[in-house]
Amino acid sequence: MSEHQVTRNQVYEACHPGDGQRRIRIISVHGDRAEIETIGRRSALRRFILLNTLHASATTSTGRPRRTGYRLVGLLPEPPERSPTA
Repeated sequence: MSEHQVTRNQVYEACHPGDGQRRIRIISVHGDRAEIETIGRRSALRRFILLNTLHASATTSTGRPRRTGYRLVGLLPEPPERSPTA
């Protein structure tokens, strides 16, 4: 089984159906933790979570649906760099 690579701007969705498909975005990775923000809310909630709760797919290695953690759903593009105004 290959190691799942967690990187900046990846978007994950909650695996548990009771979480209402909550989505999070990776802001940065620090050792075994990732700084994330909840997206789709008026005020983005920032916090740290453990990397072992972030999964590449919605199913386990045995094919069962995941009930905990977050599954990868995509990647947000980097915002364009702002040019200094004169």
